[in-house]
Amino acid sequence: MKLNLRKLTLRNVISLELICSIIVLIAVSRSWVSATYSETGFPSVSLSLSANQLNPSLSGMALAAIASALGAIATRGVFRRIVGAVIVCLGSGIVLSTTNLMNNLDQFVGIKFEQAIGRQVSGWATEVSHFNLLVLPAGLIIAICGIVIAVKSFDTSMSKRYERNSSLETELTPWQALDKGIDPTILGHTDQQLD
Repeated sequence: MKLNLRKLTLRNVISLELICSIIVLIAVSRSWVSATYSETGFPSVSLSLSANQLNPSLSGMALAAIASALGAIATRGVFRRIVGAVIVCLGSGIVLSTTNLMNNLDQFVGIKFEQAIGRQVSGWATEVSHFNLLVLPAGLIIAICGIVIAVKSFDTSMSKRYERNSSLETELTPWQALDKGIDPTILGHTDQQLD
């Protein structure tokens, strides 16, 4: 499969980056871990933890990626390349933070149990959801979109239909004459102007 960079438009890249950022933002707010600790003589403690509760930086990076996508729309040239580099860093940060979270999940859950119970405990039962399987590729796609924005130069000039016509006033259409305050029904309307 060959990727044709010439057909990529800024709109497509930013749309893909925004969609992936929203996927990350929604996925990190869902429950990633359900953990239960029980001890004889004490009530059992159940925790349902989202990625936001375990590592709040993920939602911050997703929000920053959304803001950076809007920044890529608003900028040009060198500044757009800088925004693209920021998007690469955010996408890479999402991937690294998610990987770190999944590799050290027991430590993060242990900290939450310690806060809930008031002492260190061990031997809890956990159920892990698979939202990380959405976040990891979405973060990777965000980073790739940032690379494309940083490397590729996009032609984002306005369409020719919005440019002012350099024709003389004698060649004005009736609508253009009305726009300039000239009565198009009078012959020789080139010297008639409204004040």
